[in-house]
Amino acid sequence: MKHITIDALQDTLQTGTDAHIIDVRTPEEFAEGHIKSAINIPLNTIPDQLSQFNSEDEYIILCKRGGRALQAAEYLYEEGINITVVDQGMDDWKGEITK
Repeated sequence: MKHITIDALQDTLQTGTDAHIIDVRTPEEFAEGHIKSAINIPLNTIPDQLSQFNSEDEYIILCKRGGRALQAAEYLYEEGINITVVDQGMDDWKGEITK
């Protein structure tokens, strides 16, 4: 499992990436503002949504501050998924957001 900062994520998105951005906040938090390309899969639904992940792709996991993202990333990593976790979260995001 890899770790990146929120600034590194922003740089990665500006240069382009094939990685899937997974936001594990609640649907309400996600609706308040999220990264345009992010997919919302709340932390408590990750085990039930495991079929949405595959070992071929890369996934970047983030949340509000980093705690829930780390929990999700650890679980997915143990399931053999290629994971990068953002050590910070949307509270530190300085880029555009979509509502």
